[in-house]
Amino acid sequence: MTEPYYQDELVTLFHGDCLELDAWLGADVLVTDPPYGTQFSADNPKGGYGRRQNAGLGPEGFTIANDGTTETRDAALALWGEKPALVFGSPRLPDPPGQWADRLVWDKKRPGMNGGPWRYRHESIYVTAGFVRTSNASVSILTAFPEQSDHIHAKPLGLMEALVETAPPGTIADPFAGSGTTLVAAAHLGRRAIGVELEERYCELLAKRLSQQTFDFDWGDAS
Repeated sequence: MTEPYYQDELVTLFHGDCLELDAWLGADVLVTDPPYGTQFSADNPKGGYGRRQNAGLGPEGFTIANDGTTETRDAALALWGEKPALVFGSPRLPDPPGQWADRLVWDKKRPGMNGGPWRYRHESIYVTAGFVRTSNASVSILTAFPEQSDHIHAKPLGLMEALVETAPPGTIADPFAGSGTTLVAAAHLGRRAIGVELEERYCELLAKRLSQQTFDFDWGDAS
């Protein structure tokens, strides 16, 4: 069995390919931002999302792994099966495979660098049944500026906390952990989480990020 790259009371992180590692499949709720398949590649010459330079990583932030097609995302969702899931996606592509009860919108408050006649300032969020309303102020459009200093596709911590808070009980899985905002959000809420990240530089960044956090461990419904 592969040893964790990082582990604490709530979070376990593995370095590797989520299609080859199966620890995350034992979790209860999927909350992830997978490759969208919108990046330029031989298979996707019209792509382009994710090419803007990352302030923290310079030219390394131009692209992310496996974003040339949706094959990796779709294979991971097939492995996950019918358990509760929340998955980010591009508004420019068909829905990811699965049975989605709700489609939310993340309004990034600023347009991206997308080509074509429109500049998108939103991303889609696909949610299965099983998630719960935590406040009557909850709406289907969530507004927050991106936080991309560590990863070109990083999501704001406040956004991820709002989403994780609605997840049904159990351990959160993020097989495309990136800079780890989903895992940090889960820990802030006292939820156990398992992440997998393919690129070691992000594992190192996330391990440092988690080790510097001070959490008020409220075990609640975490399992």
